[in-house]
Amino acid sequence: MASGAALSLIVLSLTFGFSLGLAFSVGMVLLAAGYILFQTSQVLAHADPRHHVAAALALFSSLALLFWYVIRIFLRARE
Repeated sequence: MASGAALSLIVLSLTFGFSLGLAFSVGMVLLAAGYILFQTSQVLAHADPRHHVAAALALFSSLALLFWYVIRIFLRARE
């Protein structure tokens, strides 16, 4: 539900030209941290050792999302 809401806000922002603020970036950092925890637990509990590349890509995508929004927070703090 949170992912759908975030995606909707991003699409609305692109469509109508308003800027998503610092609160959105902080919310996305929290969401990405939750993704990392959830995907790590899923990999440890259910992943087949032969599918290590898929598990690594899933974790990397969440880590990249987290990194992107942390950078956005730091860039906004510079302004």
